[in-house]
Amino acid sequence: MYWSSYPYQLYGRNYYMGRLIGEVMPYTGAHFLMRQGREMQEYPDYMLAALNIQPGMVVADIGAGTGFNSLRLARLVGPYGRVYSTEIQPDMLNHLMMNAYIYGHSHNIVPVVSSHTNANLPPNSCDLILMVDTYHECINPPAVLHGIRQALKPHGQLILVEYRLEDSWMPNMYDDHRMSVSQAKFELESNGFVLRQVLEFLPWQHIMIFNKI
Repeated sequence: MYWSSYPYQLYGRNYYMGRLIGEVMPYTGAHFLMRQGREMQEYPDYMLAALNIQPGMVVADIGAGTGFNSLRLARLVGPYGRVYSTEIQPDMLNHLMMNAYIYGHSHNIVPVVSSHTNANLPPNSCDLILMVDTYHECINPPAVLHGIRQALKPHGQLILVEYRLEDSWMPNMYDDHRMSVSQAKFELESNGFVLRQVLEFLPWQHIMIFNKI
C-alpha cells in the first residue's frame, strides 16, 4: 500500500505513513514522567548502560520532559561532557533545570526550546541522540529527522526507545503511544537512517539503534 511521505491530517488527528501520531503530553501531566514505579517499568539505568555512553560525550535528550533521563545522561557524560535537553514546552524545561540544580547537574545540561519541526540542536555536535517515548509524538517526523541528521556527528547514533506495539496488551497505554520495529524502520529508513540493532531486554520497550546514511 502507498503511504504519503508527508504528514497529513484526518478528522483532526495527525498521521504519518499510515500511523496515527500520538498526542503530546501537556505540562499538567508532568508528574506522570517522574511517577513512582517508572524505574521498575523502564529500567532506565540498564537501558543507558547498553548504549556505551562515555565521559566527555555530547548527547541530546529529545523530549526530555522534567529530566528523567537527562539527569542520568549528565552523570554518565561527566563534567566535561554535555547534554542538550530539548522540549517544546518551556514549563517542562524550567522544571527540568530545577531538578538539574537540585541534583548538581546544572553545569552540563543545556536546555533547548525546540519546536514540532526542529529540535534546534547545533550542526555536527552530537555523538548520540536519545528519544525515549518521544518519536511517536512528533507531528512532522521528516522535518525533525532532518534536523537530527544534521546534528549528529558522522558516526553518531540515534536511539529510539518505544513501547512495543507488537505486544497484544499493555496497561494504561494507547496504541498511538506505542510503535513496532517494522514501522519505525520504515519511517526512519525513508528519512536517511539505517537500523543497525534492536535490543529487547526491557520489559515493555524496544531499544532501536539507528545510524545516519
